[in-house]
Amino acid sequence: MKGKVFIISGPAGVGKSTTAKNFAERLKKSAYISGDIISHMPVSGRKKPWESDIARELVWKNIVSLCNNFLDAEYDVIIDWVAFWDDVKKYTTQWIKQGIEVRYVILWADEEIHLNRDLQRPTEKQMGERVQILRKEFLHSDTPSYLFLDNTSVNPENIIQLIQEKSQFLLV
Repeated sequence: MKGKVFIISGPAGVGKSTTAKNFAERLKKSAYISGDIISHMPVSGRKKPWESDIARELVWKNIVSLCNNFLDAEYDVIIDWVAFWDDVKKYTTQWIKQGIEVRYVILWADEEIHLNRDLQRPTEKQMGERVQILRKEFLHSDTPSYLFLDNTSVNPENIIQLIQEKSQFLLV
């Protein structure tokens, strides 16, 4: 099993999906996994991952399963989801033990810029109050500060390069 895993996290509207998709397109052989898409796969009886531990764990189990399949096929994998540090530690341990390079970054932006980015999304994709809630959750979690990457004024190409090169995002 070769390949690398890059987990691009952060609050809603911070630029995770844009960054993750651009990142995946720049790699030679890559797969893009959206936690949001996986979380919407259950139809009847679906609960939101932030309202149900069972729903959140189901998303993670599916992310891990898909990721393992892509790693077996020697793909690098980009995971795009609101992934908190405790879950990342729990679900990446097996990859790290296998010697797979795992990188985790929380994209962050100045609050005013972040809120404006959310307002620029199509109305049906705007998260509104959820942006503020997630910002507080990330800030009050036990996540080491070096895992946050401010993308307020850095262009997307440089963000991708920093994620790939900075050792602070490498999980060991």
